[in-house]
Amino acid sequence: MIVHVNGVEIEADTFGEPGRPPVLLLSGSASSKDFWQPEFCRRLAEQVGQVIRYDMRDTGQSTTYPVGKPDYTFRDLAEDAVALLDHFGARRGHIVGISMGGAIAQYIGLEHADRVASLTLIATSSGAPDLPPPTAEFRAHFAAEQPADPVERSVAAIRAMSAKSVPFDETATRELMIEVYARTKNIDAINNAHSTERIEPWIHRLGEISASTLVVHGDEDPLFPLEHGKALAAAIPGARLLTLPQVGHELPPRAWDAVIAGIADQATADWDLRGDHLAAQAIAVGEPTAWFDRLYSEGARGDIEMPWNRQQPHPKLVEYLEGKSGDGRRGLVVGCGLGVDAGYLHGLGFDTTGFDVSETAIEVAKQRHPGVDFQVADLFDLPEKWLQAFDFVVEIFTVQALPESVREQATAAVASLLAPGGTLFVVMMSREEGTVADGPPWRFTRSQLDGFAVDGVKAVSIGHQDDRWIGEFTR
Repeated sequence: MIVHVNGVEIEADTFGEPGRPPVLLLSGSASSKDFWQPEFCRRLAEQVGQVIRYDMRDTGQSTTYPVGKPDYTFRDLAEDAVALLDHFGARRGHIVGISMGGAIAQYIGLEHADRVASLTLIATSSGAPDLPPPTAEFRAHFAAEQPADPVERSVAAIRAMSAKSVPFDETATRELMIEVYARTKNIDAINNAHSTERIEPWIHRLGEISASTLVVHGDEDPLFPLEHGKALAAAIPGARLLTLPQVGHELPPRAWDAVIAGIADQATADWDLRGDHLAAQAIAVGEPTAWFDRLYSEGARGDIEMPWNRQQPHPKLVEYLEGKSGDGRRGLVVGCGLGVDAGYLHGLGFDTTGFDVSETAIEVAKQRHPGVDFQVADLFDLPEKWLQAFDFVVEIFTVQALPESVREQATAAVASLLAPGGTLFVVMMSREEGTVADGPPWRFTRSQLDGFAVDGVKAVSIGHQDDRWIGEFTR
């Protein structure tokens, strides 16, 4: 279909059904939407919901310009992609780009971060000046005289970009290029993107990318040797690198399973898995609590399942408080999330406060559990009036969602809320001493649980049930 966006005509089509943020596919230079073959798109859509592919300017059926005189810039190509999200009613999208499309995706991640649910960057580069150049064989091919026929010229170019350790499928490549050029309005203009105005390199800004990022790179890429992918992944906070064996500057069918799985992992509706990605990125930039509100916000929008969406209070809390009454004593739930435990304390007669670093979670909690004093607050910057102010403090699974580098500070902060004579009730997932925590969650050892016993706080009882520590402390 032809859609009108950003003042031009763009040929685009979709696979799958709308719902969650779509996956938007960006092709490389001189490549039309046909690079993303229908079978690849259908299989991807089965995993992610909706997939959008399109012809960039000067390819396929999209707006074309005189040869060597493109009346657009690299920025315009990025704005086209964002405008397509608008056209298809998507506030955010999972942006997937290969080669030049990967460069455009990086730029979108920097300039339109609020529109990016995730980035997948395939066979592209950070542009660092000290990275290896194209291979000698690759350079020799493009320095030599090229076939006059555009199909044969493209077949030869694709062969040069492909892995050399496996056979090249010349027949399938030629058939695809015949189809591509049969529907290309201006074959001579497909390289116009190379003539667009250069923009300032953004390598020094890659650390600003806040989206969960997957870098995919072939280990036989002759244009951007593997070091380019490694450097790009290292430059983007929390980015992961997927190396494709026996793959060049290409996306052959033999690599589809791995790439589809990687993109689907990025675009997952599973809040737990999504939380892992967001946590890694936030921790990489030194903001270990920043991911909570992003995760809750995605849940509130319906991008993912609502995280930690318990409908009943934690059973260990119910078991501990069975037959007890709050009697107006001050109760507090640390990292209250959507508020179900705080609502339970309120129902038992506690004068209850619940706090969370996520504004989105607090808004939902207020709607669900009226009568509770819900507050947005940071465990590492608590209101002074809360210190030693609560008779019953509940800490269930919050601190274990924070990296071990801040564990001592976090457990001490929780303990600081407990009033003299009060009770701190703790539930944490457990692990054995000497084992490595791999989170989130970063499980607690028995000795780490003692971190709550500081500044006059002492353990009353420590139990271990169902792979959980259940601790009772008092001041």
